[in-house]
Amino acid sequence: MVSYQELLPAASLMMIASCSVILGICFSNWPYDYYTLWNASYGEDGFTKALIHYQILANQPDIINYSMIAIMSVAFIGSFIKIFKPSEDTKYFEYGSLVALVAAVCIYITNIRTGELSAVAGQWGDVDQNTGLSVIAASEVMIVFFLLGVVVLQSGLFYAEYSDYKAKANFYLNELNSKLDDPKPTKSETAKPAAQKASGASTSKTHAKSRKTQRGLI
Repeated sequence: MVSYQELLPAASLMMIASCSVILGICFSNWPYDYYTLWNASYGEDGFTKALIHYQILANQPDIINYSMIAIMSVAFIGSFIKIFKPSEDTKYFEYGSLVALVAAVCIYITNIRTGELSAVAGQWGDVDQNTGLSVIAASEVMIVFFLLGVVVLQSGLFYAEYSDYKAKANFYLNELNSKLDDPKPTKSETAKPAAQKASGASTSKTHAKSRKTQRGLI
C-alpha cells in the first residue's frame, strides 16, 4: 500500500510536468504575440498574422481542447494531493501553487479563449481589433508568469523533500552501523559478572564463619 508521504514527490512531478506542457504551448504563441505586444515594427502585418493565428486556434479540433483540459487536470490532481495533508512548513507554498493554477485557468477562459472567439466573430466589444490582440498577448504573459511560479515552487519543494529524505536515510543508516559496530552485551553476558560477584560474596562469608569457629575452639 502506498503511503501519503510517498505520493508527495509524484504529485510534485505531476504539477511540474503539466505546467511545463502548458508553458510550451504558450511559448509557441510568442512569435505572434511578440509583434502585437512587444514590438510593433511590423505594423498591421504583425497584427494580421496574429489574427489569423488565433482564428485557427479558435477553430481547432475539440480533441486538442480536451487534451489541454486533461493536462491541466493532472496539475490540479497533483495540487489537491499535496494540500490534502500539508505540513506546517510548506502549506502556504502549496496553497499558493493552487491559487496560481486557478488564476491561470481564469485568465485563459476570460481573456484568451474569449479573444479567440472574438477573432473569429470580428466583434471585440468596447476595444478595437489591435487592442484585443494585445490583450491576448498580455494574458499569455500573465499565464506564463503564474505557471513558471508553480514550476519554481514545486521544484524547490521537490528538492527540499528529496534532501530531507536523503538526510534522514543517512542518519538512520549511520545509527544502524554504529549499533552493529558496538553491540550491547546480552543478558547471559551481563548475568555472569553478577553471578561471580554473588559467589565471591558467599565464599567470603563462608571463610569468615570458619575463622570465627576456629577462634571459638581455641
